[in-house]
Amino acid sequence: MKKSVMKLVSLLMVFAMAFAITACGSDESEDSSQGETMAKIKEEGKIVMGVNATYAPFEFHKTIDGEDQIVGFDIELGQAIADELGVELEVVDMSFDGLLPALATGKVDFLPGLAYSEERAENAAFTNPYHKSVQVVLMRDDNVKEVDEDSDLSGKTIGILKGAVQEKTFPARYPDAELYTLGKIPDLIAALQSGRVDGVCLDYVVASLYERENDGLAMSAIQYELTDEEDSGSCVLVRKENNEDLIEVINKVLDRVI
Repeated sequence: MKKSVMKLVSLLMVFAMAFAITACGSDESEDSSQGETMAKIKEEGKIVMGVNATYAPFEFHKTIDGEDQIVGFDIELGQAIADELGVELEVVDMSFDGLLPALATGKVDFLPGLAYSEERAENAAFTNPYHKSVQVVLMRDDNVKEVDEDSDLSGKTIGILKGAVQEKTFPARYPDAELYTLGKIPDLIAALQSGRVDGVCLDYVVASLYERENDGLAMSAIQYELTDEEDSGSCVLVRKENNEDLIEVINKVLDRVI
C-alpha cells in the first residue's frame, strides 16, 4: 500500500512538472508572437506618437487654461489607440521631414496622417486609410483674383511643406510655378503673409482653417484631387518589420472612430 502511494505521488509530481514546463513554454510562445513594437509598448506602459503639430485640425498647438497643449483629430485618435492598448499616450512634436527617421530609429512608435508611398514603404507599414482631401492653393486677398486658371500660376512662387505629398504632386501639375519648401506650415503662412511666396498649396481642410483664422488670406480657384496612385488616403504608419499585431489594433480603432 505504501509503495502504491509513493508511486502515485511520483506520478503526480511528474505530471505537475510537465504541466509547469508546458505552461512556461506557452508563455514564451505568446511573448514571441508579439511584434517588436507591441512588446516595447507593453513593457514601457506607453505608446509614443510622432507629429508635426502645425497641421490643424489634425494636430496643432493651442493654449488651454494658460498652458500650451497639442490638440486635434490625430491626437484624439492617438489617445483612442492608447486606450485600446491600456497604456499612456506620449506625443512628440518634430519637423515634418524628421518623422520617418524617428519612426525608423524607434524614437516614436507610430505616425498618424501620412499617405502611402514607395519611399515610405521601405521602412514603414501602413494601416487602412482614414482621410483623403482635395489640394488647394491659399493666397493673399490682394493677389488671389490674379489666379483663375492653371496657367495663371506660371512664374509664381508657391510654398510647399517639405516631405508632404504636395512636394511631388504639385510640380507634376504646375511645372511652370516656382517651389519654395519649408518644414512647417506656420512658416509657410508667414512667408505668404510677408510676400515671400505668392501662395501655399495645402490640404483643403487645413487651408480652410488658416483662411478662417488669418485676415487677408483666401483660397484660390486652383484645386486638384489626388489619384489613388498618388495618395490612397492618410494612414497610420508603424515600423515595417513584425508589427502586424499593432496594425490590427490600430485598424480596429480606425473602424470604430471613422
